[in-house]
Amino acid sequence: MAVRSHSLHLTMTFIKILLGPIIAWIVAYLTSQVLHHPELFPITFSTVWMLIWWISQAVPMPVTALLPLILFPGLDILDLKTTAAAYGHEVVFLFLGGFLLALGLEKYHVHTATAKWILHKTGNQPKRLLLGFSLATALLSMWISNTATTMMMLPMAISVFPFIRGSWAPQFRKRLLLALAYSSSIGGVATLIGTPPNSVLRGMSEQFTGISLGFFSWMAIGVPFAAMLLILMYILLSQKWDAKNIEVDFSEQDIFGQPINLNSNQKRLIGIFVFTITGWMFGPWISRWLNLPVSDASVALVGALLLFVVPEHHPNPSHKKKALLEWSDTQNLAWGVILLFGGGFALAKGLESSGMIQILTNGLLSLGISNPFVLMALFSISALFLTELMSNVALVTLMVPVVINAAQTLGLHPLFFAIPVTLASSMAFMFPMATPPNAIVFSNSDSLSVRDMASFGFILNLLALGVLLVICLLVFQIFPDLVS
Repeated sequence: MAVRSHSLHLTMTFIKILLGPIIAWIVAYLTSQVLHHPELFPITFSTVWMLIWWISQAVPMPVTALLPLILFPGLDILDLKTTAAAYGHEVVFLFLGGFLLALGLEKYHVHTATAKWILHKTGNQPKRLLLGFSLATALLSMWISNTATTMMMLPMAISVFPFIRGSWAPQFRKRLLLALAYSSSIGGVATLIGTPPNSVLRGMSEQFTGISLGFFSWMAIGVPFAAMLLILMYILLSQKWDAKNIEVDFSEQDIFGQPINLNSNQKRLIGIFVFTITGWMFGPWISRWLNLPVSDASVALVGALLLFVVPEHHPNPSHKKKALLEWSDTQNLAWGVILLFGGGFALAKGLESSGMIQILTNGLLSLGISNPFVLMALFSISALFLTELMSNVALVTLMVPVVINAAQTLGLHPLFFAIPVTLASSMAFMFPMATPPNAIVFSNSDSLSVRDMASFGFILNLLALGVLLVICLLVFQIFPDLVS
């Protein structure tokens, strides 16, 4: 039986792999015939192939991201040199530096100490507990991946379950798990390195508009958005709270008992981290003051370099000296995301050079909807619900070049549609398979159902839509310098 099941799995995988190029060829042929643009066949074929493999995950997503290196030169879309250059985009190195910093924080458990400190401050009452876990998860997700954040916070949340008693305790456990999943997605949008779509937007903004979104500029948008949505999420999960039928008895557990004491290595990590954040926030002023080209990527790489230079403290003086981070530690680095970025930038370059972006833009504008605010809402809604079904990186890679071109065609700010679309792409709250944090909490709970996640997630999606539209309209109407 096991052999038959394994054979069936291999067959289905092989079918999914074949369906990519087959469906892509059919769609590309029909598209080129209907639009009377035979020159669009190569880029349509390549794009649809990548999209199908990204959605079906017939092969790992980073492997799919390598397709442009094979298809673009072979189909005469772009030469190999131009295609390969996309994989070395500045944003790739910004994220690489951020990954290395996050790796250091995880290695020395700075993230755990931070979470425990927040929980120690918020207290152990049920609503305070929900608030503490939400704040800790969102704060950590600003700097390390939402997957790693959720995996770290989940055992801490489960460890308090036995101390929550009463008839309403099962409902509280559900809401606490949902808070972890939702907070990790919300916190990630606050910074450029918090979630990959933000960095993809930054790279495409430079590529298509020449506008460089600085770290501080993005935080001026992302932090208020994340803060407002986190508050609304907390209010949502706190509704219909049966306080009479729930009680907490921690008996001074470790997490709430003594204040957190940082060791020497944790303090060194925090010092490097603060130094890097300061560089990101004040990079433009430092650049003008020193008359040096200080970019976010260079700051990230300097911070990462310090991890390999600053020595680790060890209580035994005779112990062999080594740096805080060693190359062997990078085995756990998310190298696949780096390739995903490169593939996304290469695909965007191919779409631009082939004229496909302009054709798609003309098609959108031919629908007769010219009101920019209505278009912003429609694009945001599309991204919000499409991200429940597909990778947010793939979604942003495909949508952002088109909406940037649409904004430029209408004479609007080039990022008028792109910023809300990018924010919406990270708001996947409804389904377990929509995002890794959702899948992690769902797979580790017998009581959490798809209905629970979908019902709360749908409302949170609508709240997210309202908040991002308000924030983006304020930015473009009142603070246009933030994105110039």
